Amino acid sequence: MGFWQSMSGMVTAELMSADTASALRAINGAGVTLLNVQQVDDLVITFVLRRQQLRNLRKLVHKRGERLRILRRSGLFWLVRRMPKRPVLIGGVMLLLFLTLFLPTRVWFVEVEGNATVPTGRILEACSQYGFGFGASRRGLRSEQMKNSLLEAIPELQWAGINTYGCRGVISVRERAEPEKDSQQRGISSIIATRDGVIREMTVLQGSPVCKVGQSVKAGQLLVSGYTDLGICIRGSRAMGEVYAETQRNLTAVFPSKRTARSEMTRSKKKFSIIFGNNRINFFKGSGILDTTCDKMYSEYYLTLPGGFRLPLALSVEEWRWYESVDAEDADGEALLRDFSCAYLIGTMTAGRIDANFESITKIDGGWCLTGKYACYEMIGKSRLEENLLDYEAD
Repeated sequence: MGFWQSMSGMVTAELMSADTASALRAINGAGVTLLNVQQVDDLVITFVLRRQQLRNLRKLVHKRGERLRILRRSGLFWLVRRMPKRPVLIGGVMLLLFLTLFLPTRVWFVEVEGNATVPTGRILEACSQYGFGFGASRRGLRSEQMKNSLLEAIPELQWAGINTYGCRGVISVRERAEPEKDSQQRGISSIIATRDGVIREMTVLQGSPVCKVGQSVKAGQLLVSGYTDLGICIRGSRAMGEVYAETQRNLTAVFPSKRTARSEMTRSKKKFSIIFGNNRINFFKGSGILDTTCDKMYSEYYLTLPGGFRLPLALSVEEWRWYESVDAEDADGEALLRDFSCAYLIGTMTAGRIDANFESITKIDGGWCLTGKYACYEMIGKSRLEENLLDYEAD
């Protein structure tokens, strides 16, 4: 079937006649052109003819008393004629045409490249505030204006550029290089004691020691000075070193004998919501603020296209689990108190250990009370900045 035949429409028909040969001669005499004529049996023939000649053929067949049956209609004409009877197909074609014209004018996927320390989410949020995000118009995008706004919103960026490739927008950034720190920090500092104690070990790498091993010191006392007397002048520097001393610590802690604990899970419930961009549609009621007997497990499932392009459309699932609260008793409260006291004291030290302890645990109303004294070996040196005389101008 040629193009013009498809445009005008073709009809495949079946003719039943007592004399098929006579019928064909009559049809030919009436000026009706038949194509692909086939003899099915002695009384039936099939053929193809143009749509415009169908009316003349029907009049001739009716006049001769023969029977004509349409088998199939083909061609673009019949397809277009059937379209009004298929509104869903028409709507789909119109929607497809609209999307074909509309989608390339918008940015549907946004990517960030070149960032290492600045979070991607922060860059995307800053761009969305200035109109560059999901569904932004490509024609309304002014790259230079957007770049200046982005650099103003995020000072950590040195350069930014925005390019679009079809429906994909790429934000290219370059972060500011951090200034290299001097190998020697400026300023003058000394080392002072953070606790009372007796010095047992002292290592001075820079500065002048003021105390010596075996000496008893008080909290805040100078241990290593940042000023060194060279005879003809005094040199200031940052004191560096470590000072370890024997110290004594006191601790009082209380542990209850009864507490509220969770038992078996009584029930659970899932709640769903839809996230579209910065908007959320909840399909449940409630603020989401739970009590201590309930846990909430939260998950988000984003719609991702082939190629890794993630749409700003996600399904949020919250699973709420309720537990039964019971009163629990701890029979080993004394052991828990001892473990806690050791871990707590070690955690408060810069470095060191506990050499000896003297603990007493007494039973009180509703729990246990621990009172302890601890002999420790720990580092007590702490750096303190000194005033630089060069910062003051002479009167």
